[in-house]
Amino acid sequence: MSTKILGLLEAALENSTLQQKLHAASTPEQFIKIASENGYQLSSDELAKTLGQFHSIFGQVVESMMDRLMAEASSTNGKSPTTEQIAGTNVDLVKRLFSRGEAFDSAGFVTFFTDTPVYQFGNFEVCLDKESIKQSADNFFSQIDAVYHEIKMIWEVADLVFVEMDVTYWRKDGSVVSLPCSDIFRVEGDKFSELRIFMDVNPVFDPSLPVSPSASVLTVSQGKQLIPPGTMRRHFAEHPEGQQRVAQGYVPKWALAGPKWLIEAETPASSEQLTAVGELAQAVIARDWAKVKTYLTDDIFYKVGSGEPRYGRQEVVEFFQETFQNIAVFTGHKVRKIWQEPDIITLEMDAYYEMVGSNKRVTIACCDIYRLRGNKVSEWRVYADMSPWVEA
Repeated sequence: MSTKILGLLEAALENSTLQQKLHAASTPEQFIKIASENGYQLSSDELAKTLGQFHSIFGQVVESMMDRLMAEASSTNGKSPTTEQIAGTNVDLVKRLFSRGEAFDSAGFVTFFTDTPVYQFGNFEVCLDKESIKQSADNFFSQIDAVYHEIKMIWEVADLVFVEMDVTYWRKDGSVVSLPCSDIFRVEGDKFSELRIFMDVNPVFDPSLPVSPSASVLTVSQGKQLIPPGTMRRHFAEHPEGQQRVAQGYVPKWALAGPKWLIEAETPASSEQLTAVGELAQAVIARDWAKVKTYLTDDIFYKVGSGEPRYGRQEVVEFFQETFQNIAVFTGHKVRKIWQEPDIITLEMDAYYEMVGSNKRVTIACCDIYRLRGNKVSEWRVYADMSPWVEA
């Protein structure tokens, strides 16, 4: 790996804002542009060589770059790519398997394995058939109340899938322990031929064994914790199969015992950040500029369509003031759809304006994307065709 990549990753681990921007990049060009803006000049080749190594930072750019590399391989050497597996399919297979474990569905768990599997959990005896895997899973489930997989990184290499995560267990006595774990999966077709689980699971059975607070694989430089993405909680709430299984009664045990998390807990309705975005909109409508500033970071980036970006709270407020005085007044909106990722909120809506001078009412369809630090907006992008203003 190049020193520039290493420097960028180190900077991202130290700077949560940079990390969030890199993770949000959906194409290699976006990723390289963000890196350049932060002093790291990368080439697409350097980025390609690092695919799969730090998926928690690269996010969707991995899949985007893989699609390009597969196409280039076919066009440059005239040969088909070495694997016909669609990128992301095996990752999805792993999450589906984890959902069986979190629901204590041992019968469903073993259907993901070939007829001649290899299954090894830590230092326990290796299982070489589905029945022994089921017995092993049932025995383990009988000793705990719930289990949750907090995935840090998951990536594919040919027919292999690597997972790095914290696994949280709720014991029968009501206590909780979170342990670092690494899994290696080997895939044949659409089944797992091997699963090897590397972890020290003994503290689950013996609460007297000490587990350091920094044992988590989410621990990074200076003992800081990476913000976990809540992948499996989102799987049950958003994945079509996850939703279907919940409806059929295969509810994850962490929703019934242990923490009794609501499966909908990650939805926008319960988000303090979404509440803040809503209150920001109301403050804009009320022209309460002092309150508007309280919802924006000092270094906020604001941009409407192809217009010039505005930097800082004062510039943003001045833009609103000038627009309301000379062009149009924002009077409200009707939200059609809300999407939420960690520290990112996307709204699809109709925005209502009243034109200055003519008092004509105009409706503009738009998509707003907010990136937040805590409950303050650090980046606000408005995607819309503003030509109805000109026509009005």
